Amino acid sequence: MRLHRFLIKKFTEAVDIFDYVRTHMTSIIRPRYIRRRWMGNVPLQGAKRIVVFNHFDCRGAIHEYVEFYLRELRQQGFSIIFTSNSPRFPERSVEKLKPLASIILWRRNVGYDFGAFKDGIAEIPDLQALDMLLITNDSMYGPLQDFAQVIKSAKADEADVWGITDSWDGRFHLQSYFLLFHPTAIRSQAFAKFWGRLPYFRRKRWVVRYGEIGLTPFFLSQGLRCKAIFPYRKLIGVMAAKIDSFLASPSSGSDPERRLYAERIAKSLREGVPLNQTHFFWDQLISNNGCPFIKRDLLQHNPMAIPYLHNWQQLISEVSNYDSEMIVRHLQATMRNRVY
Repeated sequence: MRLHRFLIKKFTEAVDIFDYVRTHMTSIIRPRYIRRRWMGNVPLQGAKRIVVFNHFDCRGAIHEYVEFYLRELRQQGFSIIFTSNSPRFPERSVEKLKPLASIILWRRNVGYDFGAFKDGIAEIPDLQALDMLLITNDSMYGPLQDFAQVIKSAKADEADVWGITDSWDGRFHLQSYFLLFHPTAIRSQAFAKFWGRLPYFRRKRWVVRYGEIGLTPFFLSQGLRCKAIFPYRKLIGVMAAKIDSFLASPSSGSDPERRLYAERIAKSLREGVPLNQTHFFWDQLISNNGCPFIKRDLLQHNPMAIPYLHNWQQLISEVSNYDSEMIVRHLQATMRNRVY
């Protein structure tokens, strides 16, 4: 068993290295990964706010929660460049999107989200004229709160690049499911350099390292300001006190599972081990902080084994008018051997 794990690890490392070398070699010929392109009904010319929205679904379906998010983006004045990395993309999905989007791109899933963002940004006729550029995807449900207030809170005089949440895993970075760029960032040499040089990696490891984790440190090194609407350090300052209070309470022993979970978090906080706040503190973010999104992966797979997730729908109903049945319907269509 130990030998098997060792061989799997070495094979994975070899494949990663091969992809890294191949990607840089093929980048010389500037390959394109767009399969098809459609024009939507919303004019892109003259747009001041543009969003590049990436999508992935095994059947190429545009689910109800995605349509809702797209409509919210339109209400905030964003023209939509919609990219899909799905293996299939039926005509009915295109017809659903045309009333909402300016451009629809169906592409190969090379480079994952960041490959799609790069291709989508390349479709913008005049970057310099933009007041706001957003890159986002379908990896979360929402917005659960007033989306106008979310956009308004990302002030240009406080930061040039905004994320909803940040992470200290690997290096400090804004989480890439929602990145909002203001004109200072859009018109900077750093912006052109980052997207121009970003390769189309096929292995997720490199996309995360050079895309999601790499973007924020690079922009910071170029003198641009990057901030999160809900910063991790501020959140754990509140949560550490709550967890310590719970563990000190005699009643904490009445629920061994909750106590074990609290001890697990407390240990990480004491040792400075970064946690993904969209998973470990999802309820705090939504109920107390007014975070507009809940991560799809949390409900579909729960990779961190977060307990008591079955309360998610009740919690959302207490703080939001969002139709949580859209989430239920998506989970019903996609879940296997799991229920939330």
